[in-house]
Amino acid sequence: MKLLRIHSALLLATLVGWAQDSAVVLRVGFFPNLTHAPAIAARQLEREHADWHLAHLPPNSKIEWRAFNAGPSAMEALLAGAIDLTYVGPSPVINAHVRTKGNEIRVLAPVARGGNALVVRKGSGLKSPKDFIGHRLATPQLGNTQDIDARVWLKEGGLKITVSGGDAQIIPAQNAELVLLFSRGDVDAAWTVEPWVTRLVSDFGGEVLTEKTDSIITVLASSKSALAKNRQGIEAFVHSHYLLRDKLAADFAWQERLVRTGLGGETRSAPPKSELITPALKRIIFDGPEEEGARKARLTASFTKALQDSRNAGLLSGDASIASLLEALVPEAPQTVK
Repeated sequence: MKLLRIHSALLLATLVGWAQDSAVVLRVGFFPNLTHAPAIAARQLEREHADWHLAHLPPNSKIEWRAFNAGPSAMEALLAGAIDLTYVGPSPVINAHVRTKGNEIRVLAPVARGGNALVVRKGSGLKSPKDFIGHRLATPQLGNTQDIDARVWLKEGGLKITVSGGDAQIIPAQNAELVLLFSRGDVDAAWTVEPWVTRLVSDFGGEVLTEKTDSIITVLASSKSALAKNRQGIEAFVHSHYLLRDKLAADFAWQERLVRTGLGGETRSAPPKSELITPALKRIIFDGPEEEGARKARLTASFTKALQDSRNAGLLSGDASIASLLEALVPEAPQTVK
């Protein structure tokens, strides 16, 4: 706890120094999923006129939030210059990194692990990849992290899987549509993230068949072009993210309230019930403070696997340096204090 207080004090001191600099405008991507809970919480604080990030950025700064359904569309926006940074999963990051020959995408920080599972209908008899022959499985978007996970899992189980068919059919659909397809029996399974995993289980007769409990599910990523234009502003946002992460971790009730209310705000509907959000949040590990060398080694291993998985899924060819992908990692605590 003492180390955490020192860490937060160092960040606050640096952010005070940055507050004397020029205002910045940041366009930040996120998804309305629990694996992006820090973004959902920040958005809700903004609605409550207690904007967290603006309090830690130079005066008169502005944040423009952009919501996406899944990673591939967020990465397209990042490459097009429509956003400056985004919360996103590892598979879309590695796909965009290879497509740009390692010259453009840069990971800023790890955010979360877990909250990522394959849900099947109870009584369906689906227990192993071979049981999925002739069945339909939904994922949030072609090429997103869960889509890659599903394709690799089925192929490693001996099935032939193509982009549009094969021994089992994978159907990309936005998460709300994915839930509808599952509830109507139009698909036999879905590989998705929280809170959709818990909702499929609690509301629609699903059960978790396999879960990736410790794999990286969310990072903060930017582009080399955006960093060249606004590195200080982007790094200030990441440090503000670290501070919010620490406060959310220290007060789960506050985190749960902000995320639950925030999801209602994103969908313009009644907030989901605590009975859904509380267990769903507890399935996700939000990365805490970590020694820089250990963090880099963990991310290197994770993105090396994401690269191999995308190749094995048949959705990626080519190669790019993982070292260049991670060269813009923002330190947990600043090296100098202003």
